[in-house]
Amino acid sequence: MLWYSVLMWVFGVVRVFGFHHQNNVCPTLEDYKTIFHNSNCRYNPDVGSSPKFIAKRYGYPLQSHEVVTEDGYILTLHRISGSRNPENSKKKQPVLVFHGLGGSSAFWMLQGKKSLAFFLGDSGYDVWLGNWRGNYYSNRHVTLAEDSAKYWNFGFHEMAIYDLPACIDFVANRTGEKGNLIYVGHSMGTTISYIYSTVKRKHAEDNVKAIISLAPVAYMKNVMGAFRLLAPLAPLVADILRSKGFNAIGQYYKVQRTILVATCGNYPFIDLCNILLIFSSGLSVEQFQAEMIPVFFSYYPSGISLRTLEHFAQIVTSNGRFRMFDYGLRGNLEHYNSTDPPEYDTSQIPVPIHLFVGNNDIIGDVKDASILESRLNKGRSVSTSQIYKFPFAHNDFFLAKQLDGFHKSLLQAIQR
Repeated sequence: MLWYSVLMWVFGVVRVFGFHHQNNVCPTLEDYKTIFHNSNCRYNPDVGSSPKFIAKRYGYPLQSHEVVTEDGYILTLHRISGSRNPENSKKKQPVLVFHGLGGSSAFWMLQGKKSLAFFLGDSGYDVWLGNWRGNYYSNRHVTLAEDSAKYWNFGFHEMAIYDLPACIDFVANRTGEKGNLIYVGHSMGTTISYIYSTVKRKHAEDNVKAIISLAPVAYMKNVMGAFRLLAPLAPLVADILRSKGFNAIGQYYKVQRTILVATCGNYPFIDLCNILLIFSSGLSVEQFQAEMIPVFFSYYPSGISLRTLEHFAQIVTSNGRFRMFDYGLRGNLEHYNSTDPPEYDTSQIPVPIHLFVGNNDIIGDVKDASILESRLNKGRSVSTSQIYKFPFAHNDFFLAKQLDGFHKSLLQAIQR
């Protein structure tokens, strides 16, 4: 598009001549008022950088791999196959890590050496970082154009039945470790894993050793904040956006990133960005880091299809019923031969699931996690699911100040 090219040129000039190598992060919100001449602030080169750049900066080898799904979407997997600690180089168990709504593989590198991707690498694991269809690193298709309505005609159900199996198969073929893979998902990445292991039960049983859910989202009965408030409006908003030619949030990622870096890294807009983040995901005061706000918004949001938002909204407005997409009476009859969409029967999941829950999470609420745990353990003589609680908000599994306790528990869950 011509307007897109012009905007990219203008923002590129602004970025090169206006903001290049100036301070872009500060330790407190107050410091952002004087960011450009405040000695407490600094330049963080990771803001808006690629996973390859970040990994190289911290001394980790990173590979990029393309995976083509059965329905033609081209996904990118980032792999950290080496460790800075040579003593751990012999361990080869693969860990596949997937982001949540609007995220990307970069989320697991946002805090440098203490980030989850590098922690797992140093712990000796073969780390694979996934990117769901539609985000910045997985925005291509074999035949469909990225800006077409047909390209964006998917939700997290399609990610579960196409994206995840394709990535798991790819990792198994590359590593020769079929059946030994640990899956770690955050937020929507957990939702997708439950659908996958319910709908594709045999595939999950044959390929996945365990699932670790960070901020699990399934039965959204007690969700609060932005999701609760905006869910009833989702169908109307989606229709309006489609009528204006928009099929996704974060569809034009480069323009959006430049705008958000310029606003969410400067006063007074950073306060608004922080409020938005708190309202959408919760707050844990002791874990809050003001310097992470510009870093986070330099990657978020990335490629959220309207269908995905509508499906989550349907779960919220149906009193938390975890079920397939509701196409309406006629559409449901065509798709499911039923007036109501079928529910995902999580009691049939054959893989052990560890639920890592934040006490201050307003999306993946503790009470909803308990509902999920009871469904997962239903009818079993031995529990296959367990809840681990942390003083986290929804995104603190990659944004928190103190990650050591979480990382220790994660390793214990992996090694069980």
